[in-house]
Amino acid sequence: MREDYLDRVIRRGRELAVLEKAADHFVSAGSPALRWIVAGAFGLLAALFPSVSAARDILMNL
Repeated sequence: MREDYLDRVIRRGRELAVLEKAADHFVSAGSPALRWIVAGAFGLLAALFPSVSAARDILMNL
């Protein structure tokens, strides 16, 4: 159980690093607030994607 938890923590850290890189490349370096907004939007999309996929699968089974 402990190893699973640590693996999830490491995976989440990598996801956040990737989101930060995506935001950095998407927005110019002159606007840190906009960079955080873009990173938050990408993070929200990544968080909601499993819910949307699960809802689609449930509706397909009905």
